[in-house]
Parts: sequence; C-alpha cells; structure tokens
Amino acid sequence: MDVTQRDFLDFCALDIGERNGWLQARFPGGTPAHWWFFVIESLESQLSRFSEASPEEREQALRRGIETAAFAASRGDLSAATGVVLTAGLLVRATLLKGVVELPIEGEVDNVIRSALDVISLSPAAALAAADRRREEARNLEESVHWSGVSTARNVLPEDEGIVRLVEIEEILAALRPLSGLTVDSDLRLRIGVWFTLGERFGLGDAASGEVIRRWKEKEGDGESDHSR
Repeated sequence: MDVTQRDFLDFCALDIGERNGWLQARFPGGTPAHWWFFVIESLESQLSRFSEASPEEREQALRRGIETAAFAASRGDLSAATGVVLTAGLLVRATLLKGVVELPIEGEVDNVIRSALDVISLSPAAALAAADRRREEARNLEESVHWSGVSTARNVLPEDEGIVRLVEIEEILAALRPLSGLTVDSDLRLRIGVWFTLGERFGLGDAASGEVIRRWKEKEGDGESDHSR
C-alpha cells in the first residue's frame, strides 16, 4: 500500500493513544518500515534552514519526530538501532534551531547516547574481529566490495552475524559523532569515546578499498572472458 502525504497529515494529527488503532486500520498486515522513514523524513525536512516553517512549527516537528522514532521502535516496526540513528539525525538538524526547549526525554542527548550503548550488541573484541573478517574478505574477493553500478552479486560483503552487527554499530557511531560534544555526563562521553576510537579501526580504509576496486576494474577491462568464469 502506498504512503501518501494525506497519511502523514492524518498520523501527525493523532494523539499518542490513538496511533496503534489508526495504524492497524491503515496497515492491517503490519506497518512497513518505509512508512516510518517517510513520516520522520517529512518531519525532519521542516528542520531544514530552507524550510518556511515557523520556529514553533520546527520545535513541534522535532518533538514529533523524536516521539515517532521511539514509538516505531517500541512497536518493533523499526529496530532499536534504527530508532537511535533517526533520533540522532533529528537532533543534528535541530542544532540549527535556537531556543528549542522541552524535548521528549528520548531526545535528550545523554539519553540518546545511553540508548545507543544499550543497543550495541557486540563487545569491542567481537567488533574488531568482525572488522578483521570483513577486511580480509575485501582483500581477497573483489566482488565483495560495493561499487556504484556493480551487480548485486558483486555488492554483498559476507553477512555473518558479527558483520551485520558491526555495520549497525558503524551506523550508530556515524549518527552520534556530531552530538558527542553535547554530552553532559562525563562517563557517557568516555564510554562512547571508546567506541569512536574503535570505529576508526573498523573501516576497510581508502587505500585497501581503492586497491580492490582498481583490481576489479582491471579484470573487467580484460574482456568478456572474465564475466564467464
């Protein structure tokens, strides 16, 4: 079922207590993830410096976006990690606003970071081990590295559980980094700082990734025989 602007307006007009019933009627088979992305992105767009929304409308959009991300995650329609990433994205946009007050508790920066730390499902050692496996795969198998225009078969890194969780952690860290300087709790700043430091060791690195891409492109240029293997 398509998502429409009318859906967005109807949903935003609901009280929190009315939302579950409305969603059940609108999406009997379950609310699709793309619906939630549409709603939150629509609210986030009102936080743009180019938006014509008034300061009051921007503040309302921020509050609604944060509440919606938490609500969707509480229903299981979005993962807890995705809820954190979306909330962080809203807060980053909100740094452009002045005088925003009375955020939902889920939107306070320290609470967002606490939620992120709770969501991270690998130990530092397990995360580094997953990064090593991914790095080794990229060194040895050119088709495991994403490159624009590459077919799906060449697009997919090995999705063992650890690597899936590692990618989730990387998305969380990328979303939180712009907010890290706003942390009030020194212990939280230290704990998330450890993960930021680890995150620098997760990536393939531009040199390694570029070398894999270069070798793949050279093979592609050797002729059709390479495609037939």
